[in-house]
Amino acid sequence: MAGKRSQPHESRRDEIIRESAALFERVGYHRASMQMVADAVKLGKPTLYHYFRSKSEILYSIHENLIGDLRDRQQKRIEENLPPNEQLLGVCSDILHQIDEHPGYVRAFIEHHDELDEVHKKQMRKQRQEYLDMVCGILVAGAKAGLFAKYEPRLTALGFLGMCNWAYTWFPQEQNRSVEKTAQALCKVFLDGLNKR
Repeated sequence: MAGKRSQPHESRRDEIIRESAALFERVGYHRASMQMVADAVKLGKPTLYHYFRSKSEILYSIHENLIGDLRDRQQKRIEENLPPNEQLLGVCSDILHQIDEHPGYVRAFIEHHDELDEVHKKQMRKQRQEYLDMVCGILVAGAKAGLFAKYEPRLTALGFLGMCNWAYTWFPQEQNRSVEKTAQALCKVFLDGLNKR
């Protein structure tokens, strides 16, 4: 029976995921090999396969960790019943924090979705859609509360997430900008277009 894995096993898996993301960021996903991953975590290649059967499986874990963190953070804001404008700011801050702290995860998530195998690709599409639905929910709630004008929620959410996600191409070079101030600046532009006048 495949029960719960031990804490040392999970810690080792987390290390492999973390080092793989850094490796993919450094040399590119396609150039990285399982041998390079094994070397990065100081494991023999056969031992590495005990944790992950393929590079694609590691890539899926990177995707799952990132989207899972974003969804958990937004779920907490929903449970705290924060105002819609604060929730949008939180979503933007979450993404910028990921870009700042885990650039390899973000690059893998945005640039290498197509390299997932078909089963994982289907699962990730579902998780991405669930997160998109959360952002749509913020926009709908804001419109119902009279804070936002009524725009098509899905397109508006896609535009908002596109603005936030694309920061992975430029935010790392903005060394004098904090995550919080950058999120506030981006959201001000966006919210000024949403706020009723």
